[in-house]
Amino acid sequence: MALADLQLERLLQRSDLWRGDAYHPQQMGLDSGYPELNRHLGLGGWPSQGLCEIFCSSEGIGELSLALPLMRRLIPRQSREGSAAGLVSLVAPPHVPYPQSLAMQGIDVSRLLWVDTQTPKEQLWALEQILTSGASPLVLCWLEDLSVSQARRLQLACEKGESLCLCYLPSKVKDQAHPVPLRIALQPSTEISTGTNIETSTESNTKMGNDRLLETQVDILKRRGGWPAPRFSLSLLPELLAQSLMLDVTKQQDERLENKLNKQQSGQILQGPWSA
Repeated sequence: MALADLQLERLLQRSDLWRGDAYHPQQMGLDSGYPELNRHLGLGGWPSQGLCEIFCSSEGIGELSLALPLMRRLIPRQSREGSAAGLVSLVAPPHVPYPQSLAMQGIDVSRLLWVDTQTPKEQLWALEQILTSGASPLVLCWLEDLSVSQARRLQLACEKGESLCLCYLPSKVKDQAHPVPLRIALQPSTEISTGTNIETSTESNTKMGNDRLLETQVDILKRRGGWPAPRFSLSLLPELLAQSLMLDVTKQQDERLENKLNKQQSGQILQGPWSA
């Protein structure tokens, strides 16, 4: 029995054997800047190359903030001497990039390439050229749709140019099966009721409720080398914007609490032995 156990242990230590309940990454990834996301990705971060699909249920839920730490790492505002002069490309973003905001995040905007296209055919052509060239280690693109054959072609372009592409897609196409290493779905957090009841909330759970108002739910639908990860939440808003929104929420709650207390006090003043 001991010999059988030893043989089984040696077999399980083989790198080419994958167990369904375990995650065995072949290589370490790129730090995403979010420890919780790194843990669920299993690689320690984003894949070093390949096409990663990010499905968004709506705009403004932190989809760009998800990539900001990686952009800041690849093109820091104060670049070291002798560092690789790579580019970060933005292909067909839904809005005009705001350089001042990106610069405030510590990103060198002079190394950002903005590609504005008119048709899906132009978008795919530009993507394939940039990814294949290898001049841009990170590419962010926004598409309305992506077929299996198109995803496969972009994945091959990423492998050829050793590039990473984060492709933002609407949630309606997430049910399609694409040959890509990573698929993530984002949606606003629905857990916003905790800590918002003024009558029973304390300072600690009120703060918890404010935090949840600023969180985004993340579903890892597919990751290379492992099963999909369970849903978890991330705070993806930039720090200054998150602080501003939290102050607004706290101010609104304080005003509602003050109004409630004023009503209670005024009611107590009107009550007396004459009000039978």
